[in-house]
Amino acid sequence: MSEKELLKQIEALKREVAALSKANERLRESEEKFRTIFDNANDEIAYVGADGTIIDINPKVEQLFGHTREQTIGKKIYEFLPLLPEEWQKLIGYTRDVLTGKSSKTKKWEFQAIDRNGEKIYLEANPQLLKRSGKIVGIFAIFRDISQRKHEEELLLKTTEQLDKLLQERTSDMKELDTALKVMLKRIEGVKTEIRDQIIFNVTEFVLPYVEKLKKTSLSDVQSTYLDSLEKNLNDITAPILRGVSAKYLKLTPSEIQVANLIKQGKNTKEIAGTLFMSPRTIETHRYSIRKKLGLKGKKLNLRTYLASLE
Repeated sequence: MSEKELLKQIEALKREVAALSKANERLRESEEKFRTIFDNANDEIAYVGADGTIIDINPKVEQLFGHTREQTIGKKIYEFLPLLPEEWQKLIGYTRDVLTGKSSKTKKWEFQAIDRNGEKIYLEANPQLLKRSGKIVGIFAIFRDISQRKHEEELLLKTTEQLDKLLQERTSDMKELDTALKVMLKRIEGVKTEIRDQIIFNVTEFVLPYVEKLKKTSLSDVQSTYLDSLEKNLNDITAPILRGVSAKYLKLTPSEIQVANLIKQGKNTKEIAGTLFMSPRTIETHRYSIRKKLGLKGKKLNLRTYLASLE
């Protein structure tokens, strides 16, 4: 080999060495950047080999579980990670599916563990597969403590359940109140009917007959004027009450009017007796008297249908 050719080879070798030196420098810088990010990340980061061996962890992992890098690197994950027993089966299933290709995409994992203080915590991991020449060589997992979020979710769920229960109770109370109100209104209506019937009965039985008798006697002009005014005032008082009430009702006693109204509502003898606190026999007596006074004695006519036709 000539001296000229040797010099050319030496120059070529120098260029290769310089290029390799630059590549090594860039690699070193990249490693330093990676290490800076790795060591100062806010989340916990662990690098685990495909066989479960811990390759590296960052300081956040050390702080969370209380084990240094020197204590954990080179150990199997099950020797280090303090999971609850039931959570190991879940994690093993996740890992097996990813490494065997059953799960084509990695997804976030959630599991429970024990921290350095012996407290139960919730972790969320975001695993990323690491491959070399198409072969899986490990898992790079970024995970974080989501205990606060879980507690807030549990509190929200508990609060929602309490609100639902309270709403159901209030709805039930409203239904009961509505029922009580309907009963009260029905009772008020019944009392109004009783008062109306009593007024009608008293006026027709104890006032109007005497007015008619007085009209047939010899009265002075002043007395006739007073009597006309009395009759007019009585008519004005009873007119609003008598609206919608058949004149034939005026023949009935107050008790018979009550029974007639309940018959018209479709109540049977037993129901009417319970409502008016009378015996069924007494109600039957009133029914007989009502039919007689309304001219239905001996006629095959339904009493309820007839009463309904009066208004």
